[in-house]
Amino acid sequence: MRRLLALLLTVCTLAGVQTIDAGITGAQSSSPQLVTIAIPSEGDVSAQWLPYSGPPLANVLLPAGYNPSQRYPLLVLLNGLGTDYDWYAQEGFLPLFDSLDAIVVMPEGASGWFADWWNGGQRGNPAWESYELDVVLATVQARYPILPQRQYHAIVGISMGGLGAAYLGGRLPGFFGSVASLSGFVDPQLHQEGAGGISGSATDADYITAAGMGLTSEAPLKGDYNLDPVLGPPNAFYATGHNPARLAMNLEQTRVFESTGNGVPSSADLGDPAVLTGAEFLPDLAAERWVIYPMSQLYYRALASAGVDVTYQVHRGGHLIPDFLNEVKAMLAWGPFKPVVAAPTSWLNDTVATTGQLWDIGYRFGQPPDAVVQFRRSGISLSISAAGSDVTITTSGGCVTTTSTPATISISNTSCN
Repeated sequence: MRRLLALLLTVCTLAGVQTIDAGITGAQSSSPQLVTIAIPSEGDVSAQWLPYSGPPLANVLLPAGYNPSQRYPLLVLLNGLGTDYDWYAQEGFLPLFDSLDAIVVMPEGASGWFADWWNGGQRGNPAWESYELDVVLATVQARYPILPQRQYHAIVGISMGGLGAAYLGGRLPGFFGSVASLSGFVDPQLHQEGAGGISGSATDADYITAAGMGLTSEAPLKGDYNLDPVLGPPNAFYATGHNPARLAMNLEQTRVFESTGNGVPSSADLGDPAVLTGAEFLPDLAAERWVIYPMSQLYYRALASAGVDVTYQVHRGGHLIPDFLNEVKAMLAWGPFKPVVAAPTSWLNDTVATTGQLWDIGYRFGQPPDAVVQFRRSGISLSISAAGSDVTITTSGGCVTTTSTPATISISNTSCN
C-alpha cells in the first residue's frame, strides 16, 4: 500500500469521527450507516504505533434498516500496510457492501502486520494479534447483535490485511467460518528464486520479505531498533508460526477465498487515468507480479494439499485500487456466510501463541512456546507437541487439566462446573 496515502490519511483521519453508538440507539435507516467507535487497546498497542492521537478507532458499517433487536452476520475487514481503519471508507469500498445485510467492522491495524511482535522475545509492544482477537472481537460482540454461529463470521483483508485474515482466521478457527485474502501478503518467508521454495532450506539472507517488515512499519522511527522486530529471524520458529503458507491445516474446516493479480494491467487499471498517471502504477504492478502472485501461488498449493475448501482466482491487475475493488466484488459473489461445519471432533492446529481458543478448548502455556506447537484432536484424545513448558487446557465444560509437554490427554464435554 502507498506510504503517501498513509500520510494523507494520518492528517484527515479524525475529521468527521462520530462518537455516537448506532449499535445501541438510533432510528432505523433505509441505507447503511457508518459509525466510528473507539476500541481502547488495554495496553496491547501503545500510542506511537497509531497514525493519530487517542485510542485505536474502528469503523463499523451497519446494514440498511439496522435493528438492534435483530442479530446479524459479522464481517471483519482488515486494512493494508501504510493505511488505517478508515482506508476502506476513504477509497470508496463501502458501497460494495450495501446489499450484504451484515455488520462490517474495520478495526485499526495500522502497519502492525496483525502480529504480536517478536522484539527479541518480548512478543509484544505492539501486540496487534492479541488486540484484534481479544479486545476488538469482545468489544464488537458486546456492543452489537452478532449471530453466534461460525457460519456467520468472516474475516477478510487486502494486502497486509490478507495476511491478517489468513493468520487470525487460523488462530480462532471455531469463530471464523470463512476467510478471504485479497492480493494478500500470505507468505512472509518467501524465498529468493532458487532458494528452495516453501519446503526448501534457506538461510536468513535468502528471505526477501520478512526482513523488511519492520522497516515498512517504520519501526526505527517509532523507537523500535530491534533486528527483525516483527517476526524475529526470518528462518526461525516464530516467523514460521505466523506464516499462513506454513499453517494451512489450521483452516481445514474453514472456507477460504484467495485472489491475486498477475502484474499485467487490467482493463480497470487502463481505464482509470489517475492510476495510469500515478507514480505508483509500475511499482504496484511489479509488487503484485514478483511478490504477491508468487506468495499466492504457494499459499494456494498449501491450502489445496491440506484439503481446505479454497476458491482461488488469478486475474489481470496489480496492487492497485481498481483491482482491489474487483477482488472485493468477487469475494462477495463467492459468499462469506455459507454453511460450514459447526463443531468438528477431529482437527489440528499449529501455533506459537501463549494463550488461545481452539474450537471448544482453551489453552494457556506456562511460558511462551519455544517452538511451533501442534494441537491434534481425534475424538476425546488431544495431543500437544513439545512447547518448552507446561500447558493448561480448559474444556467447554469447565474441566481443567495442566500437563507437561509433549502430552496426550483425554477430554470430554462433560461438565466439571
